[in-house]
Amino acid sequence: MSFDTIWNNAQEKIGLFLGEYGFDFLGAILILVLGWMLAAFFAGRVRKLAEKSGKIDATLIPVLTKMVRLGLLALVIVAALDKVGVDTASLFALVGAAGLAIGLALKDTAADIAAGIALLILRPFNIGEAVEIGSSSGTVEEIGIFQTRLTSFDGVPLVLNNSRVRTSEIKNYSRSATRRIEWTVGIDYGADIDAAMKILLDTVTQEARVLAEPAPVIDVTNLGDSSVDILVRVWCNAPDFFATKLALGRQMKQALDAAGIGIPFPQREIRILKDEAAA
Repeated sequence: MSFDTIWNNAQEKIGLFLGEYGFDFLGAILILVLGWMLAAFFAGRVRKLAEKSGKIDATLIPVLTKMVRLGLLALVIVAALDKVGVDTASLFALVGAAGLAIGLALKDTAADIAAGIALLILRPFNIGEAVEIGSSSGTVEEIGIFQTRLTSFDGVPLVLNNSRVRTSEIKNYSRSATRRIEWTVGIDYGADIDAAMKILLDTVTQEARVLAEPAPVIDVTNLGDSSVDILVRVWCNAPDFFATKLALGRQMKQALDAAGIGIPFPQREIRILKDEAAA
């Protein structure tokens, strides 16, 4: 059989195939292209409407947008397959079986998804809040289906699996209006305790960011090996926490130095007893 004969037969078969199925394939491609564009468009519209409404929390907007887009793309793919004559019922059964097998293989990922859904429902923190999750701390940037993203307080991006977040102790520093600051200040045993406590009280009450209620607490808590330990406890508004703590630490040291009250360093007194007989 010559090459021309083979080529003519191939052209004839291609022509018959296109004549019978060509419009279906073109229709399927058109559905995919338009569907992809429409899915992106509607997902973008959902994001904009959610952001403008003010009733939907910023934490849920990215997740809602992704769900809308993926849901529309799934419908588009099913419509395209149906256009070319694929039995979508059998396809769904195949996808379900494959999904079960993949789910068993990716049980850790499934745990992350379940934990992500729980975090979105229970809402232990929102985007923009300052948190401590286990040994990690920072500002929440995103709560996704698989992972939670933070930016640490020193500017380093952190990515935590949701299953880890769900099982860790979570401290949310942004949920309280006020925060407590504590120090333990040690003074010499020879110093006047009452005078030292008055100086510390005057120092903290003169700081404008320290709240009057709850009232500051200043008292002796321990008689240490080399110092008398005084507890200093005050409250301030949450946004002022770090600035107030830094300022008061410096101010109390300066006030005690000005009054001649020393803050001792650890020390031991050693006595050597001489044997009189040997002497």
